[in-house]
Amino acid sequence: MKLGVVIPATYGREDNLELVLASLRQQGYPETPVVVVDDGGGLRWPPNDAVLDVDVMRVPKHQPGMEQPRNLGVRLLASKFPDVTHVHFLDSDVVLEQGAHAEILDALSQDSDRVLVCPYDWLAPGIRPDGGWPEFWANATVERNDPRWAMFYASPVDRVYRSDLSAGLACFSGNLVWPVDRFQHVGGFWSEIHHGRCEDGELGLRAVAMEVPISFVAAARGFHLAHPVNTNMALERNARDVPMLNERHPWVERGAVFLTDRDGAAFDVRCGCGEVVHTIQWWEHAAACERTGMELPV
Repeated sequence: MKLGVVIPATYGREDNLELVLASLRQQGYPETPVVVVDDGGGLRWPPNDAVLDVDVMRVPKHQPGMEQPRNLGVRLLASKFPDVTHVHFLDSDVVLEQGAHAEILDALSQDSDRVLVCPYDWLAPGIRPDGGWPEFWANATVERNDPRWAMFYASPVDRVYRSDLSAGLACFSGNLVWPVDRFQHVGGFWSEIHHGRCEDGELGLRAVAMEVPISFVAAARGFHLAHPVNTNMALERNARDVPMLNERHPWVERGAVFLTDRDGAAFDVRCGCGEVVHTIQWWEHAAACERTGMELPV
């Protein structure tokens, strides 16, 4: 088995991207190939790295209908490094705790034919490794605000989910591992929706529909570095893209997941207890609820 990394990035995120690469250098696997997909071609960032094998792929700014940046990255990774068996998707603002890749490789050594979902907690502005990595980790690792922690706690690494909607909806692409052959078989991320919004949710739904096995690796932690967010753009893209997911996957309503107009457009879940919760809050609710409406162990 060999792990490769694909990171989509865009202009203005160079500082965070450098820290993500620094965290990859600390994993202890310098032979790991990394593809940075420059979405828009405007990164002010040198393509050479003294430790990692980094390729920078500069592509036009993604618009619906164009191939997703992550798909292009996997295509380059597979063609240049045919021995890579698994792709680790990282966002350009998610740094990995030291030892994360060892945890992933250990999980793959037990069962390599599955998607691995890994956590990432969101850090407040100012929590950055500018004062050194030991101080940064001391501040970062106390955070536990990833909304999926209830599912991580309930899912040892040897547990495999199939056709489980809650597992599919947990496949956040900021820290996610796919077998390359499985990823290619299901068709990758959907090109008809915006990059950076709903493509991970749609791929997770497709993984459930196609019975792709999914597991959770709680120890392979990532941490999201704060940066400005264009909220209006996010709402506009949600309003377009989320209904398209609903149309493409009408079967999700059988799992009590339904479309709402919250945040432009979003999905909510109706639990067996009668309460309606946002999908992103589902795992915490399910862990505390005596009547979960979906297959989530607690």
